[in-house]
Amino acid sequence: MKRHGAIFLRNLLLLAALLSVVLGCGYAFAPQGDYIDRSIRTIYVEPFGNKTAQAEAENLVRTAFIDQVIQNTRFRVVPELEQADAVVSGNILAINTLAISYRKSILAAEERMMITLETSLREKAGGKILWASRGVTGYVDYELQDDINLLPATRKRALTKLSRDTAEKALNLMMSNF
Repeated sequence: MKRHGAIFLRNLLLLAALLSVVLGCGYAFAPQGDYIDRSIRTIYVEPFGNKTAQAEAENLVRTAFIDQVIQNTRFRVVPELEQADAVVSGNILAINTLAISYRKSILAAEERMMITLETSLREKAGGKILWASRGVTGYVDYELQDDINLLPATRKRALTKLSRDTAEKALNLMMSNF
């Protein structure tokens, strides 16, 4: 019976040691904009600029930013600029695709799509820039079908995923003031 008590005590001590290491190592949940003044509660996401030839990319990126703010921050998205305390704005600087693998027929089997954004968060009242970056990048790899007629739909799905992933990355950087 004493042996079971000793094993239980040892396991309890190991668990306590593990918890102290995990809690003491600086691990924390994703930032929620704690460095941003608490008076800022609402955010408006402006339409993004698009400096590429990819039609509708700016709409996909803006929608992705709105979704990410709603899901991952302490802020509330508002539909009108007049209702906002702060504004997210940005431009799509580049969207590139390149083949990363080929079929025996010399047709591309997989592509990589890359995006570069410039984004900022600013106070609406004074226009003070709270965070800005000219180089938020992301990429997504995707398979191509044998039917070349499916290429536009495949690339649009890839761009939608890339927009979500890159908006999440940019928002995490923004909220952590990195």
